[in-house]
Amino acid sequence: MEVLCDLWQLQVVEINMVRMRKEWEQIKELLTREERNDLETIRNCIETAREQWQSAKKDYQKLVDDTESIVRQLEQQNTALYGDGSQSKELVAIQQKIQELEKRKSHLEEQQMTYIEKLDRLEQKIANETCRLQRLEEQSRSRTARLRQRQQEIKESYTSLKQQRENLREKIPAHMLVIYNDLVSKKKRPLSLLKLDSCAACGMVQSILTVNSVNKGGQYMRCSSCGRILIPESACNIPEGTGE
Repeated sequence: MEVLCDLWQLQVVEINMVRMRKEWEQIKELLTREERNDLETIRNCIETAREQWQSAKKDYQKLVDDTESIVRQLEQQNTALYGDGSQSKELVAIQQKIQELEKRKSHLEEQQMTYIEKLDRLEQKIANETCRLQRLEEQSRSRTARLRQRQQEIKESYTSLKQQRENLREKIPAHMLVIYNDLVSKKKRPLSLLKLDSCAACGMVQSILTVNSVNKGGQYMRCSSCGRILIPESACNIPEGTGE
């Protein structure tokens, strides 16, 4: 019976090791996704918006400079218009020039308003995307920290289980390990609980001789259907649910 208990414990340990390896791979994939998430897309969006803002700001300043230049020209033309000594033909030309400058100034001021609105939109976009990026970065850092903490826990537990497995394999007779390993190679769990008169793994009802041999004598018996080594449900303080 002691050998059966050791085999059962070996099976439990190896099942847990497999589960931990799977979880480790899942965490690796999640960490890779964190590295490939949409944060870089948002950063690129912010950088593009900043470049657009800089370009728009440059264009806006050019409009302001052009407007100021026209204002100075208007001042000069108005001085000439109301100054002494101007002939009638000159006055007409000055008035036409003033009208052209006023029209140009009005057009430039409209363009300035358009650029002001564009700059405001870009500033708002940059602010919104920056806040979004900061929020997502914090969430990503938090998720990454939790995943790495879980990785460390798995690493420590796996190391402990690996040592348990080695200790158990040293205790179990070689001929029993051969049978155990053969069942493992067939992608089966080597042991199954005997629940009442049936194999818990495949559900096959066992003979009375097999049931009595397992339950009363703790003898080495295998399921007549799936070939798993049978172990009584009451043996070795087996937790409920570990035999499935």
